[in-house]
Amino acid sequence: MGTHFGVSIKWLAVTCFEIRAEGVSVVTDPFVTDCESTDLTWEAIENCDIICLSHPHFDHITDIPPLLEKFHPLLLCGDQTAMPMVNWLGYNPSRTYPMYPNMELDFDTIKIRALYGRHTDQKKGYHELVESLGKYRICAEDPVINAMQGLGSMEYRNFFFTLPNGTKILLWGNDPTPEQTNLCKALQPDIAIIQRSSDPAGIQKKAEFAAAIGCKVLIPHHMDFPAVSPPETIAAFKEAFLGLVPDGIFINPTHGAWIDL
Repeated sequence: MGTHFGVSIKWLAVTCFEIRAEGVSVVTDPFVTDCESTDLTWEAIENCDIICLSHPHFDHITDIPPLLEKFHPLLLCGDQTAMPMVNWLGYNPSRTYPMYPNMELDFDTIKIRALYGRHTDQKKGYHELVESLGKYRICAEDPVINAMQGLGSMEYRNFFFTLPNGTKILLWGNDPTPEQTNLCKALQPDIAIIQRSSDPAGIQKKAEFAAAIGCKVLIPHHMDFPAVSPPETIAAFKEAFLGLVPDGIFINPTHGAWIDL
């Protein structure tokens, strides 16, 4: 591929990635086993030193328990999300890091910065939202998870990773505001992992965001749950990005396949 960023990235499902660089493995939003678009399970995650959680919607958290049991990683999440997560998981609070906006932690092998985000407007009140998500088996079987769904729509953290070799990676989910675009433009990520949009206007906005922040490599995510994005949607995202960044690289990831960059 001709890149030299010194990082390998594997997409498992939805927003779950295993990011592997020298000396560290970071897993984002662990939800694999219950994703109907892949036969993979959480066991496809090879290593996990740190979990970065964007928000506590069920399709971002349900594979956290087995990862904690097997790998004993650090858990990074929003400051309001931290205590409900520790309570649900029964996990060691000393290995849980409440991440405030613009807070950065330096673990020597990687620097991780939390960036403020907002979930896409679901156009539902709290009780209506919880009731609608309760139709999913995971929420129906676990009232604690179901109760966290409102929080998942309120608090969101994007993440910015800096490797010792200088490579910078942005994991981004929500629709960016002009202020957020300016912030990310100043950060200048080499690699951006950005949630796809399903409508033409949203696709163009996300492509313009990727171009504005100066990323060289763009990888989409969240295109397989709750519905699978049609190939035309990803193709349109690729076309829009490369139309703005002709020398850029757009990678449509495959479940369980490593991308070496």
